[in-house]
Amino acid sequence: MQKLTTKEKLVAFSGLALISASITFVDWWQRGKGGTPEALLAGGIAIALLFWLPLTLAGYLLGKFGQQSVWRELPLWVFSFYVGYRLWAVALEQIYPGFQFSALELFFICLPWSLGTYIVYRAYDAYKSLQAERLLRKQAELNQLRQTLQPHFLFNSLNTLSAFIASDPVKAEQLTQDLAAVLRQVLETDKSNAISLKHELLVLQKWLNIEEARLGDDLKVTFDIDEAALDAKLPPFILQPLLENAIKHSTQRPIVIVVSCRLHDDMLCLKVSDHGSGFPDAVLNSQHAIQHVPGVGLSTTLQRIALLPGSQFRLSNGPAPYGAVVDIKLAVERE
Repeated sequence: MQKLTTKEKLVAFSGLALISASITFVDWWQRGKGGTPEALLAGGIAIALLFWLPLTLAGYLLGKFGQQSVWRELPLWVFSFYVGYRLWAVALEQIYPGFQFSALELFFICLPWSLGTYIVYRAYDAYKSLQAERLLRKQAELNQLRQTLQPHFLFNSLNTLSAFIASDPVKAEQLTQDLAAVLRQVLETDKSNAISLKHELLVLQKWLNIEEARLGDDLKVTFDIDEAALDAKLPPFILQPLLENAIKHSTQRPIVIVVSCRLHDDMLCLKVSDHGSGFPDAVLNSQHAIQHVPGVGLSTTLQRIALLPGSQFRLSNGPAPYGAVVDIKLAVERE
């Protein structure tokens, strides 16, 4: 059973207070007693005893004895309302001595309200449970995608390193240290859903050291970073697969990549563009069918972004000399 938040309880109690007060005041007005001190007092008592007390008592009893069974919960719910209505009748008899209710009358008065509020309660509880289940499923999908991305990143880096082991052992040792630094960051952020942009860029530079050693002057990466965005948080290893995809699918040399990171309103805007041939029309026309996006790293990253609340991405081809452009917008989180 999902617990109601303080805000949800306040909304529920306020709504029921309005309903109770409206019914009570209209009733007394029809009886020609509206606006009198007794009617106002009776209205306040009705709010407290017809709904607030029964709901509070029902919540306590269900938490202690309900055990998620309708056949155990419903009698407790009806009993709680009957207690509130019984106290309301006693109070009303003190205000208006001519009013008296039998136990059977009170039962049939409280029955529709108790059943109605219980149905609403169960429906909202089921809705909250469904939302929680969806959130857990989404988190599980994100974790699975992260685990898919990390081995892919590692294997590509090792392939790059292998080319230097025989030809330049000193360089290979230096690059191994860079890879070790990246892997340490992977392990440290493995349990984290978000890191700062500054942290992401530091890890990215370690990986770029390996790629720049492999490609030399054939790789030119330019960063355009808004300093105000450095503390914004984002999922780890968002940028690296985008650069890797641009390098892998480039058909001309030198490979020129521009990385832009900016804050705009409440969004962190990331852009990775290159000077290549751009995305094929088939990809641009079906870019939200992520399975058709070329490259394991790019498609996996876009799947991760699609699962993040408030996020969006767009694939496009920029004006010359730009080729493929990946725009990502993430809801801003700060450390």
